[in-house]
Amino acid sequence: MKRVSTLVMAGVMAVAVLTGGALTGCRKAAETEMYMIVPEKNSLMESYIIKTAGGKLIVIDGGIAGQGYGAQPYILAALRAVAGKKIDEPLEIEAWFLSHAHNDHFGELGKALRECSGFEDFKINHFYFDFPPYGTAAFPYNTSDAADLEKLKAGFARYAEVNGIDVPEGTTYYDMLNGAEINAETIAAGQEIVIDELRFEMMQTWDISDGNDTNSSSLVFRMHVGDKTVLFLHDLGASGGARLLKKYGDDLKSDFVHMAHHGQAGVREDVYKAIDADVRLWSTPIWVWTNTEKYRIGETRMWVNGGVDYDTAGPHDIVACLYEQFPAEPNRPESWKKVLPGMRVNLK
Repeated sequence: MKRVSTLVMAGVMAVAVLTGGALTGCRKAAETEMYMIVPEKNSLMESYIIKTAGGKLIVIDGGIAGQGYGAQPYILAALRAVAGKKIDEPLEIEAWFLSHAHNDHFGELGKALRECSGFEDFKINHFYFDFPPYGTAAFPYNTSDAADLEKLKAGFARYAEVNGIDVPEGTTYYDMLNGAEINAETIAAGQEIVIDELRFEMMQTWDISDGNDTNSSSLVFRMHVGDKTVLFLHDLGASGGARLLKKYGDDLKSDFVHMAHHGQAGVREDVYKAIDADVRLWSTPIWVWTNTEKYRIGETRMWVNGGVDYDTAGPHDIVACLYEQFPAEPNRPESWKKVLPGMRVNLK
């Protein structure tokens, strides 16, 4: 015989069903999930997938270069794995943030958009990025970077076409989106983007004072989840880092930090000192992580570790190339489901 018991715990009333003395019907409250994902250890890239407690999907960058440059796209399979969907099920992505115009940060989005068959494949509700006017006298662009950006623009055009999105004559979907919701003016006004329990504090975008340094045009923002903060520096360089430090100073203090430029040749020591993060996120390929002479990554590790270098992961350093497992078939959700637990960032 079943009986209903009313329990009061920590000031919260819950109704549960008791069967034969056992408690059933209680479910663990959903919480934010964040994954720093990589399909293998050799590609230079940054890619985060976040699922809110309410089940909304958010992507930060999602790019790949090096070994995976010409590989089949992985990002939609990883998203379906996080969402608990099969390979042919449609996806809805609430927000896609792009930091700056390098392929190892936007390449996967470009691939996905160019192959999009319509909303029955996937839908992206909001794009957030602010790229400088590349290809102009103020922001010259080298040949390979320009070609990659054209592929991204082609992807946006494809997405608009197959989904019947109205694009006024004389412009492009890329131009409609670029800087539309995030730009210097909105950030200066204290812009925040709230998605369920998450609050994204927009902090910095490109400025002409940094010259044509593409890395320092990186969009900088901080994610607030509960009482924790995650600061995403992306590929921010020395000039952009100096500008960020001048504006925020000790207010840069954060619990987690995405290490700038994969941990090498990014912001300087004084920026990391101000951030003073307990956990460092290294989206770093093995050939950078292990080559301290060429990439000076050991110098960065010393900055955040009291002057002592190290080459291992641990509770204070999550290193993408040192994950124990990578997906055997990155373009299949089932393969990602097996490895996602090892790529999850504990935000508590």
